[in-house]
Amino acid sequence: MVSRLSTWQLLTLFLVVCRDVLASPGDNLDEFIDCCFACEYKRSCPHSQIHYIDPEKNVFANAAFDQTPVVLETFLLWDCISDCDYQCQHIITKMRIAHDEEIYQFHGKWPFVRYFTTQEFFSTIFSIGNFIPHYYGYQKLMKKINSDRFRGDNGRKVSILRNYVYVSIAGMLAWTASTIFHWRDLLITEKLDYFFAGFTVLTAFHAIFARMTSLALYPQLHRIFSGSVVFIFLLHILRLYIDWSYTYNMRFNIFFGLLQYGLLLMLAYQNYKYLQQKKIVSRSFYDLPYSRQVFQLCLIPIIMVVSTALAMSLEVFDFFSYTWQIDAHAIWHFCTIWPSWFLYDFFITDFELIATDLTK
Repeated sequence: MVSRLSTWQLLTLFLVVCRDVLASPGDNLDEFIDCCFACEYKRSCPHSQIHYIDPEKNVFANAAFDQTPVVLETFLLWDCISDCDYQCQHIITKMRIAHDEEIYQFHGKWPFVRYFTTQEFFSTIFSIGNFIPHYYGYQKLMKKINSDRFRGDNGRKVSILRNYVYVSIAGMLAWTASTIFHWRDLLITEKLDYFFAGFTVLTAFHAIFARMTSLALYPQLHRIFSGSVVFIFLLHILRLYIDWSYTYNMRFNIFFGLLQYGLLLMLAYQNYKYLQQKKIVSRSFYDLPYSRQVFQLCLIPIIMVVSTALAMSLEVFDFFSYTWQIDAHAIWHFCTIWPSWFLYDFFITDFELIATDLTK
């Protein structure tokens, strides 16, 4: 429910995975392959298998290739071969633009220009932007937990808030991993990005399910459920460690993510019925007008789900601007920032709704 949160990231993960497992058309262009071979040969790249190129057949035999910037090579692991790949992506892309030909993806990604050392500048910036509301959400929740109002014999209350704290922590970890991945795409950064995306799916599922079923009233069942979710995540990591599978990873995240969507909508309906009962006694519950209660507790979660679904269309109709160096995925990351600002306010407001019942 968070992203990468991850409910906000979930279907995008599916679309990105499906896109990445297919060979990108740019990878198989003869001119791209020739360019990479020429670059590796002329730069004498370590570990390169290219020891000769035919200058009569390879049109890039006389091309000038830049050396890898020291900062990128030292701190971001851009070796000679990967930098040749990067340079050739842009050489080929500019050639295709000059001939009014379609821009192709390479290795599942659009040919982004490195800005300020980042591999995907806007996705990196917007990932940082997504981190911020989860950080502030964490602060709000911890302030709530540590306030005088909830000190003493209040384990039931605190357990709900702690579940939301776990969601905020998962969100911060996921968007940190997303930032690093978009900053520099490596096998390890990609896996961490997917691991923490799965982590956010499970923590949000755990928090919403526990809230809906009032597990806070049954501490032993709550502990069993929490332990089961942790066990599922550990098995998920073990499965991916033994045999990395994009298909399995996608199915896992989609399954628990859809459960989140369903639970969030059910929670909105549950809150509406609860408010209807309270309306009989008073039109004002904890000093808010009834219409405001309905908006914050019933409409906000629906708006978050619907807006997320609409944002997914950006991934369905994928596009890329070489001039502006932005693609649909980056814009989707931008669109996921605002729901997270509302997410934790909803959590706290929803908690206030049932706090009195938890002490009975």
